Amino acid sequence: MADSSRQEQPGGRGRAWRTVLACALLGAVLAVAFVGYLRPQLVVGWEGLMALCGF
Repeated sequence: MADSSRQEQPGGRGRAWRTVLACALLGAVLAVAFVGYLRPQLVVGWEGLMALCGF
C-alpha cells in the first residue's frame, strides 16, 4: 500500500506544476492584453493579425 502511494505522488506533483505554469502563462497573456488595451500605441492591428493567420 505504501508503494502505490509513492508512485502517485510524483505524477501529482508534475500535474500540479503544469497547472501552476499554465495559470501563470494565462495570467501573463491577460496582463499584456490589458496593458495593450490601455495604451493606444500598443493596439493590435486585427487586419494584419488575420492576414498572418491566413484569413
